[in-house]
Amino acid sequence: MSAFPRVLRRMLMLGGALAPAAALTALLGAPGALAAPVVQASPLTAPVVTLDFGDALPSNPDLLRQMMWIKSGQVPAVADDGLRVATFSAGLSRSAPEELAEDLSEPGDPQGMQVAETVQRAAPDVVLLTDMDVDAGEDVAQSFRTNYLAVGTGGQSGIDYPYMYVSEVNNGVDTGADLDDDGIIGGSGDAFGPGDFAGQHGMVLYSKHPLDTDGIRTFTELPWASMPDNAIPEGVYSDLELSVLRLSSTAHWDIPVTVDGQTVHILAAQPSRAEDGPTGAERHHDEMRFWADYLAAGTGQDAYIVDDEGQPGGLPGDAPFVLAGDFGPLTGTALSDTEHPSAVAEMLASGLIQDPLPVSQGAEHLKKDEPAATEVVSREGGEWALARSDYLLPSSTITTTASGVFWPVPGQLGSQLTRANAPGGELGEPNETTPSEHRLVWTDLDLSGGGTD
Repeated sequence: MSAFPRVLRRMLMLGGALAPAAALTALLGAPGALAAPVVQASPLTAPVVTLDFGDALPSNPDLLRQMMWIKSGQVPAVADDGLRVATFSAGLSRSAPEELAEDLSEPGDPQGMQVAETVQRAAPDVVLLTDMDVDAGEDVAQSFRTNYLAVGTGGQSGIDYPYMYVSEVNNGVDTGADLDDDGIIGGSGDAFGPGDFAGQHGMVLYSKHPLDTDGIRTFTELPWASMPDNAIPEGVYSDLELSVLRLSSTAHWDIPVTVDGQTVHILAAQPSRAEDGPTGAERHHDEMRFWADYLAAGTGQDAYIVDDEGQPGGLPGDAPFVLAGDFGPLTGTALSDTEHPSAVAEMLASGLIQDPLPVSQGAEHLKKDEPAATEVVSREGGEWALARSDYLLPSSTITTTASGVFWPVPGQLGSQLTRANAPGGELGEPNETTPSEHRLVWTDLDLSGGGTD
């Protein structure tokens, strides 16, 4: 049985009474129930959306919006009093410095338009874009905001994000050590994080709501070896190399967003993958464990944590947060059941975080048992390999009202942005038909009080 009926049944059990189908018009008129207007496709290509839930529909507007999302593939509008957070590994990366800056310096770049339309179709209030080249300043991020996100694309309305955060990352920054033992100091193998040049595969956060700039914390320079009981394998690095290695392969950011007087911390990261050097898997594990330690303030687990401004310690236990980013398919993997268990699994088990389990029809269309996938990994012998790599994990103190992966099935509106293509080609080359092999993930939050059971 697919995950969709299971999820819907659970939501109906938690969410109240059913209403006759005849009440659909009235229900769709409820605040927050309608999806944002979309451009109609031609009669020959317009998808036919049917409701096969019998003669009953949920009276709860949140459940109805989720039902319509599942059936149509179109992201519903966020409730009037809700906050939509999204993350998208956009693939806005090029093979050389300044290339992306040039491409985005004016409107019209095909990939930039595709990424913008993807974001516009989800219409998040706060969105973290990963795998996006950044420069020493804010020029690239500013250009994308002005020339693409704010400009309507594919029949969608442009979105104004007056607040933005971008900072230096470890990708492509030279360590001054011969980490890859090739006898030459310099190059991608000797960088703090994966990348052929400084800033490749970085991150940018855009927000409709103000950022508490004084409260932003970054942990880009935190030494990996400073983490007690870390997973660094013995004998791989010299003492000199251990003294310069940083924990973050890209960055760890704590960005407080102020929403109607309340603060939500966006905890952003893009950990390494197994293929990123000789210790990619171990580093990934410890990059995720950092968040478990950061969220355990007052227990001693955060004693080693010092941000780039010299401020020690983790996040106070009562602060609402959302873990966000491309965490990769290793996220739920334990290196060792005893010494190095999965940090995410432990946080879920402790009730510190919740997993909204976003799904899509597009992923299930390719592979029935992978409805929560967010990335096309490969295709061999006609079989698709998918992975769940992109995550939004809110704190258990926040109520989540809806979530999903933007991945329509072929024929649904927006499906031209999510065509499945087996990954290939040269690193840094934009995909000619879709912006990324990843899919945007969104989650709606109710900040009015109370957590999720």
